[in-house]
Amino acid sequence: SGYLERNEIAAAFAASGVIATEDAVDALMESRDLNGDGRLDFEEYVAFATDAEKWQKEQNKKSGQKACTMIIIGRVKAGINMKDVNLNRLFQKFGGGGHAKAASATARLSDENEASTLLQGLVDELIDTSLLKQPTVGDFMTAPVLSAKPTMNEKQVEDLFTRYDVRALPVVDDNNDVIGLVTYKEVAAAKQRFWNKEQKRLRREAKEAKEAAAAVVAAAQNRTTEETNTTSTNNKKERKVDFGKEANAKRRNQQQSGSALKGWMKQHVQLVEASMTMAEVEAVLLNTDVGCIPVVADGTKQLVGMVTRTDLLRQHRYYESLHYHNKGFADSIAARKPIIELRKKLKKFDLENE
Repeated sequence: SGYLERNEIAAAFAASGVIATEDAVDALMESRDLNGDGRLDFEEYVAFATDAEKWQKEQNKKSGQKACTMIIIGRVKAGINMKDVNLNRLFQKFGGGGHAKAASATARLSDENEASTLLQGLVDELIDTSLLKQPTVGDFMTAPVLSAKPTMNEKQVEDLFTRYDVRALPVVDDNNDVIGLVTYKEVAAAKQRFWNKEQKRLRREAKEAKEAAAAVVAAAQNRTTEETNTTSTNNKKERKVDFGKEANAKRRNQQQSGSALKGWMKQHVQLVEASMTMAEVEAVLLNTDVGCIPVVADGTKQLVGMVTRTDLLRQHRYYESLHYHNKGFADSIAARKPIIELRKKLKKFDLENE
């Protein structure tokens, strides 16, 4: 149109990095709009620009200050809960923009000392309008949580995993202090060791039975004519075989019961306190490359819950399909009662009982 409207002048100031309030733009229009039509023609704007440049030089000469330009770049750090932060909107008053979580702007300063004040103002505005209080682990952890005892064997721990559909359990002592962690990997390795021991035991018993049978046959072939000596010798051998069977049965019962969990659980595990923030716990999960961490009360080792990668994904809302009710850990006893009763009825059909 050949004229500058009020909104166009404000946009030009912002694009050049000049911070101009609405009052400043109104004052400019009132002083430079000589014909009073509410807009500036080319001659009016040239006169204003010339006077502004002259005034700026005089001010720099008097104060010794020098105008400069500052580039502002903002980016929201991944893993921090800042869903309401909008950097694009925050930087628009400087003529900048970008995305809600990554934006930039250029601001023109009359002196370098204004940089700190401008940045502090941005931070204050960001805190007042956008930031949310960071949730702590106690706000989103899985609780109450199942736990295992160090005296449990492989079969008992596996039953917990199967019944409650979990992949890891904290191990606690009688005082409910966390002393370890057991996952499906430790259970699988323990079962494999138990199977290897069973196979070794069966081979040893078969060998002992074969040797005992051979000894009986050899004794029968070497019988003497003295009936009493023969009878005495056979009785001794029978008692020896009986004693061997009793020892094998006792040893077999001990082996079949399995080994205690305290011997094969993870003993040196990472713990987090319930007061830690989500960002801090996420950093721990990433640095230690684990899928779950026991949560303890502040300043103690008392188990209060568990935090998993899934818990963090729920907070970030990465996947809407993730449910917010963990049936493996968080169900109350009353809610689990129907499943427990059904499990008792179906237990008689387990293959291991056949």
